[in-house]
Amino acid sequence: MEMDGIKKSEFKIVIMSIDELKPHEKGSPLYTEILKNELLRDGIIRYPIIADEKTKVILDGMHRWLAMKSIGYRQIPVLLIDINENSEIRIGFKRVHRYIYNSDRKITAKEVISAGLRGELMRPRTTRHFFPFIKPPRIDHPLNLLKRDSPQDISKYLEKTTLDECKIMLKDWLDEIYEELEFLRKRINEVEKEKEEFINRIKNFEVTNPDLDRKA
Repeated sequence: MEMDGIKKSEFKIVIMSIDELKPHEKGSPLYTEILKNELLRDGIIRYPIIADEKTKVILDGMHRWLAMKSIGYRQIPVLLIDINENSEIRIGFKRVHRYIYNSDRKITAKEVISAGLRGELMRPRTTRHFFPFIKPPRIDHPLNLLKRDSPQDISKYLEKTTLDECKIMLKDWLDEIYEELEFLRKRINEVEKEKEEFINRIKNFEVTNPDLDRKA
């Protein structure tokens, strides 16, 4: 199986102790509950979380990690990547920064790793990590194959917010998705116009140079 030119076998996915991993930002209490309910309902974790191979700082999947920890799981599937050695990994603070560079505000890998190692967590979804692949491989790993014990207290990893503030946060994340979709729609229209212009240029050249085929 291949994803975005990368074979599934090339992904380094391992089952790790959940306590070995370190978050670099806080989580939303409401979104954590949403994922917790999904995990309990489905009995599987669909995607591995992504962490830095050397430091074990979580790069993507913070809320899945929180939900699994709060249920009591002691293990979790992890895709390991060396963030310092992989120049193709970029960091932004909005989804649309996958496609456009923002020079006004820059978040570095060093800042992310430092926050995770020091335990001085950033606000929820401060960062967006963009990898050489769009999404990690779907694994649908059964939860009953993972070690489970008593639920763990995750309160120190959660942003202290009211329910209304959590709902506003979720709306902001949804708006971010809409922003990305709008960007992609505009880009598709631009590329379609470029395609038509290119085709017309070729056709016009062929009309004004009818002997081209005979000369070739």
